[in-house]
Amino acid sequence: MVFGFAFFQRVAPGVMVDTLMREFAVGGAVLGNLSAVYFYTYALSQVPAGLVVDAYGSGRILVASAIFLALGSWVFSGAGSIYEAFLGRLLIGLGGGATFVIALNLAAAWFPPEKFTLLSGMILSFGVAGSLAGQLPLAWGVETFGWRSAMYGAALFAAASAVGTVLLLRVRTPKPAKPVTPDLRGNFLAVLKRRDTWVLTAAGTGTMSIMLTFGGLWAVPWLSQVYGFSRPDAALLISVNALGWGIGSPLVGWIAGRLGRNKEPFICAVSLSLAAYATLILTPSLPVPAIYTLLFVQGIANGAIVLIFTTAHARFAGGQEGASVGIINTGIMSGVALFQPLVGWVLDLHWQGRVLDGARVYDAAAYQTGLSVLVATGSVAVIGGFLMPRVGK
Repeated sequence: MVFGFAFFQRVAPGVMVDTLMREFAVGGAVLGNLSAVYFYTYALSQVPAGLVVDAYGSGRILVASAIFLALGSWVFSGAGSIYEAFLGRLLIGLGGGATFVIALNLAAAWFPPEKFTLLSGMILSFGVAGSLAGQLPLAWGVETFGWRSAMYGAALFAAASAVGTVLLLRVRTPKPAKPVTPDLRGNFLAVLKRRDTWVLTAAGTGTMSIMLTFGGLWAVPWLSQVYGFSRPDAALLISVNALGWGIGSPLVGWIAGRLGRNKEPFICAVSLSLAAYATLILTPSLPVPAIYTLLFVQGIANGAIVLIFTTAHARFAGGQEGASVGIINTGIMSGVALFQPLVGWVLDLHWQGRVLDGARVYDAAAYQTGLSVLVATGSVAVIGGFLMPRVGK
């Protein structure tokens, strides 16, 4: 539930782009940074979260995460200035930082090793369920009650999650026979020195940049301003993309588990993701059924990201699992944090001066140029797939 809420907050600004631009009188670059500050703090918290979880377990850290998510949501919902909005998003990112590492570690601790790849995909599916809530349901809430009330409701849900975590979570881990002093610095440096770390980070960044920069922020305004969809209809379309991801994560994990290998399924999936996205962005005036299909296919193919983390868990088994996932996820989220405002900056460069109800409106050519940046990042994922270490047969 906590992990799913963190995903909800990743994509929430995407259905409020024009509203937030109008509310705080900012352009695309600033709005991109407001969304991306989640990823900045999420990224910065990954390495310490992974090291601490490896050393001390998951329970208390998960409770603290839920509290930060609730606090950040409350601050954001009541922000009177862009600076307070940035603070709220910063706290939200800090709260979400450890949730994925904890979920993977619990899956590894509670279930047989042969189930780990499938379970990792299922964990991502729970996250995708949160992102689905941040699309059409949130868009409806913003239209009906206003963005502040909708986000205040999200803050109350996060607070309930914190209470529920305190009451229900029982992490059962065996106690060591002798006290163990974890070598946090040694684990950190050892992971950094491995080639695997950098290859998996590059491949993962290329994979997630499309999903979280396009689907997480710029897709709804693109659909609204280029194709004329209403906000709820555009959010519904992007929910199809997220639904595909929710299906694709366990599916790709299951296929990789059945084949007993990770490399070939990853290469095939990210190539399909790139092809679907490039067709979507570079082909003008697509019919609506084609948009639905391409978004769904790209979402399914993006499920390949699960193989980045299962590969890291396998290659760094023996006490460095959390550190490796934390470092790799830091790189991935740092990349996303860079690309969200970068796309906004390119959009601002190509803005023709049109304003609607206080929010900037970009034309089709501006969006095509700005979103083409992500075609290059998707290509990095494919190249990284050929370089990634082989696990299994």
